Amino acid sequence: MKYVLLFFNEKTARDLTPAEHDSWVAFQDQARRDVTEVAAQALEPAATATVVTVRDGKRLTMDGPFVETKEQLGGFFLIDCENLEAALALAARVPIARTGHVEVRAVYEVY
Repeated sequence: MKYVLLFFNEKTARDLTPAEHDSWVAFQDQARRDVTEVAAQALEPAATATVVTVRDGKRLTMDGPFVETKEQLGGFFLIDCENLEAALALAARVPIARTGHVEVRAVYEVY
């Protein structure tokens, strides 16, 4: 079953210390052995985002994050694993879980 692990924290990937970076590398190496990784990426800071909405057929854009918050979505893992418990066990090992939050969501397969 596929799950997405969403990483929320005040820090972005660019803000990591060398030791924090090394802990991510070690985590990713172990995760690749434990589950089938489908995709994993860090994201640029929320301040670089553009929010798109369409109202009355017109595209509207807004710079920056839609919601003001200290924490931001910093990256994600899309994994394929046996069940929710396996996804939660992996989420508990994500380095960000010690200082931020990891949201785990099952992927709804449309097709």
